[in-house]
Amino acid sequence: MTAVLAELPSPSNIRINSVNMGLVLEWDAPQNHTENITYRAEYRSLVSSYLVVCWNTTAQSCDFTSHLNQYGVYNFQVRAERKGDTSHWMVTKQFVMDKHTTLGPPGVTLVSRGADIEVSIKDPVLRISEFKDIYSHATFNITYWKEGQEEKAKRTNDTQLRKVVLALEPWTRYCVQVWAYTLRFSKHSQPSNVTCESTGKGNDRPWVVALVMAVAVALLALAFWYCYWVVHFLRPKDKLPEHFTELLLDPLCSSILAMQSSPQPEKVYHKVSIMPGGAET
Repeated sequence: MTAVLAELPSPSNIRINSVNMGLVLEWDAPQNHTENITYRAEYRSLVSSYLVVCWNTTAQSCDFTSHLNQYGVYNFQVRAERKGDTSHWMVTKQFVMDKHTTLGPPGVTLVSRGADIEVSIKDPVLRISEFKDIYSHATFNITYWKEGQEEKAKRTNDTQLRKVVLALEPWTRYCVQVWAYTLRFSKHSQPSNVTCESTGKGNDRPWVVALVMAVAVALLALAFWYCYWVVHFLRPKDKLPEHFTELLLDPLCSSILAMQSSPQPEKVYHKVSIMPGGAET
């Protein structure tokens, strides 16, 4: 009587874990067959045959990232092996890297600027490419709320800016969360961590104050320059008629004119009469 050996079962629950263009194939061991089992994992593209990446390994995963292209289309397969026996291959569905990979969260940094909070956003970091090279038309959705009042959150949608200033209430703590969205394949990233920051005093914007002061000084200097020339025109050495002065004199320059119109030294006059001379008779 001849004994029939049972076929080595295949790995189960084969799955692809791909985040930010990294790709790891994972699987579970055959049920009730865990001793002395190793695995062989391979991949192929649309233009190549299967290429082995992991073999004779006891791990239940295989990292294919360094072998792949960001625009590639791939199939993956894995089988169990033991002492010359092999299981059937377990093959994945077709996987398109830039379409099917999961986008990780963007980076978020908050800086309080008075009653405003500046939100700085960094692209998700991809493992085999730059984010902006593949998803060049990405936008960001920003959700923010007062700490403890997430149910009243507000949202700004589809901004392409990496720095956004939120005008908020002073002396209040706010929390912010950001998602990336790409027009390519209409993909949403994972949300960023919730980041919180407190606002300060309202209207506390040093650069605005400095700008206003600079403009005010420039306008004041221009006004004085204008008045200086007006005064010199209206107060020549030879005095102009009074009605002409009043007509042309700008009220803005009256203070400067008053400064230049200091009292003149009092002049003393002696009356001199000239009488026609007559002959004595």
